[in-house]
Amino acid sequence: MTTIAYDLTLEDMEALTLYHSERSPRERRRRRLVQGLIVLVFLFLLYSAFDTIRSQGAGLSAGWIAASSVPLICPTILLVLVFSGGVRRWSNNRSVHKAFAGVEPGGKIATQQVILAKDGISVRADAGELALAWPEVVDVTKTADHLLIFGTSEQAMAVPRRAFSDPAAFDAFYDEIQTYRGQPAAA
Repeated sequence: MTTIAYDLTLEDMEALTLYHSERSPRERRRRRLVQGLIVLVFLFLLYSAFDTIRSQGAGLSAGWIAASSVPLICPTILLVLVFSGGVRRWSNNRSVHKAFAGVEPGGKIATQQVILAKDGISVRADAGELALAWPEVVDVTKTADHLLIFGTSEQAMAVPRRAFSDPAAFDAFYDEIQTYRGQPAAA
């Protein structure tokens, strides 16, 4: 059994919220639906512009208006698709700052303990406890600053790198999680 204690900060919560929104099946479906609708709107506008040109002729002003709107439509739709990730990050960070309005950037939200055991992983915090059996752990991601663990659509946790004495301890903790999950540790 391994126990790690650390202070959860606002930045940890931002990373966790973004990670959760990217990994949650519901959020993935919603994101794909919105992107699909944007592409359909793009195709519809493109079709209607070319249909207007075809039906009214290129010599009429309506046809040229439709044709001139195509160069404006294409980059706009592409920019929306490209920048949707940035908007999602901004929205997640805004939600975290609203939820923890009294906490300054870098400030402590709670003191947490993460406990690894053969039967699962649990987190004890000032406000309560969360426990996941190993089969419930869907994904474990190691980033430059965090170890992010995703259980279900309502359960995720972040373990910051700063909770460990050195990078080797961080890597060993990740390897131990992968061993308990029955998966080979990634390099």
